[in-house]
Amino acid sequence: MNINVGKEIRMSDFIDSKDRHSLLLDLTTASSTGASSGLEDIAGTLQRVNTLFDGIIVNPGQLEHHAQLLGGKLRAAPLVRVDWTNAYRDKDFCLPASSVSRVLLSGGEDALHLGATAAVATLLLGFGEDLESENIESISLLARECYRLSLPLIVDIRPIGEKVTQDNYAGSIKLGTSFMMEAGADALIIPESDLETIRVIGSWSTVPVLVRLDTLPSPERADELFAAGMSGVVLSEKIIGVVENGEKIHILKQVIHR
Repeated sequence: MNINVGKEIRMSDFIDSKDRHSLLLDLTTASSTGASSGLEDIAGTLQRVNTLFDGIIVNPGQLEHHAQLLGGKLRAAPLVRVDWTNAYRDKDFCLPASSVSRVLLSGGEDALHLGATAAVATLLLGFGEDLESENIESISLLARECYRLSLPLIVDIRPIGEKVTQDNYAGSIKLGTSFMMEAGADALIIPESDLETIRVIGSWSTVPVLVRLDTLPSPERADELFAAGMSGVVLSEKIIGVVENGEKIHILKQVIHR
């Protein structure tokens, strides 16, 4: 008997059980940096795009207020980001971060009560050992909670700290992947990288891995990522402000699930 049958069912809501592929959208950056173009009206945005994706990553408050626009057979599954960070604020931001922090906004039980299909947590790399160790401990404890609840946990790997350089960028992604597989993540999101790094991660990862992209990939690029062992694509909120992307996203979803 599979004691995680509930988790498998929830995973299939955003990673297709037949082709094992997925197309996700992340709308959570606005909680740290403010609404960007296309996100001023979150309800209108969800109404416009919720049938174009297999899942949409939202903040707890977004799901609480707009649950009727997510989930079900025809709409994207709701995935809840359970943490917040100011790490995305640069020196030009109106309230630049004097020090980087990460805090939990929710937990596995709260995400489940909100109707989430999965919890999403952030792993920040390159900001020093103290933040990194606290981050890993927090995610490990969350993984244990989600396991008991049969709730999938997706970890979003972000090597964006000052200690990450062009020389160690790929290594940082591999290290984060290893950390989070050991911590108990059920799926991973990695940033875009060179194809060799993606192939390496795709070949030894024991959980589904999705690639975060700020621009729409061509069908050829999508096929390349899947051939390298990736399970899907996560599009950032940057694609939402481009009106003509709607039809392109529809085509991309067809390519991913053809």
